[in-house]
Amino acid sequence: MCSNYQFKAETIIGEGRTTQAAVDEIKNWLVEASLPQISEELIVLFLTSCKNDIAATQCIIKAYFRIKSEAPELFNDRDIDREVLAKAMKTIICSNLPVRMPNNTVINFFKLTDTNYRNFNLVVSMKLAFMLLDVNQRTNPPDQVIVLIDIKGVNLMHLTCMRMGAIKKFIDFIQEGMPLKIQIIHVLNTNYVFHKGLDLIKIFMRNDLMALIKPHPPSMSMEEFHREWIPASCLPEEYGGMLSSVEKLNQKTIEQFRELKPFFEAEEKLRSEYKRNDSKKWF
Repeated sequence: MCSNYQFKAETIIGEGRTTQAAVDEIKNWLVEASLPQISEELIVLFLTSCKNDIAATQCIIKAYFRIKSEAPELFNDRDIDREVLAKAMKTIICSNLPVRMPNNTVINFFKLTDTNYRNFNLVVSMKLAFMLLDVNQRTNPPDQVIVLIDIKGVNLMHLTCMRMGAIKKFIDFIQEGMPLKIQIIHVLNTNYVFHKGLDLIKIFMRNDLMALIKPHPPSMSMEEFHREWIPASCLPEEYGGMLSSVEKLNQKTIEQFRELKPFFEAEEKLRSEYKRNDSKKWF
């Protein structure tokens, strides 16, 4: 498998975040389970996300491949220069903010730039969110991710863009197969539309995921948000922060997605080969 990682498994092992014995145990299990043979770096990501619990790591790896095989609309055709993805990146801001929190937590930021619901594609936006996961983990693996969503401009008509089947797969992957734990989900500028949308999808969400959602009304000051949640040093300038504008950050994300093209292609090929040849043995 083509490796996009700019860290080595032995580096993470040397830091004491996992062990070579745990990596080797997962490698041997992958052979026994007829699952794709993945890089030691990806194994490290699974192990650290599960606090080195071998049984939990095995469960998340199986869910990772199962859900990806069932959701090609979310995990295939990830070339950022494809028309549908390029259009989506003009409709939303999707950014891995470049400054991490002190506890090695990354921040993924999302907002609408085009508020016309006719131009919004939720399924493609969810695909971009998962592509951002690979950007997050390309260098020094983070311990957790904070999700920051500004829903200013979202209206009732955006609810007509919801595709419940794809949303269920999206939430299933977050809860069962994503090799990075979410610390909290901040939602800025919440209103009745947010609560209506949450009512529609919460049937798919476990209580522990629901508990991570922190809504913030439009009346909240950014000074308060900086003080209580995320410091200005980690936020874009539009939010009283010290980082670049959201547009510049979005352009940087597009460049990062382009750099990952070979990885996306190789990862999809690996999954397709195993789905065709060995999928009956996987689970």
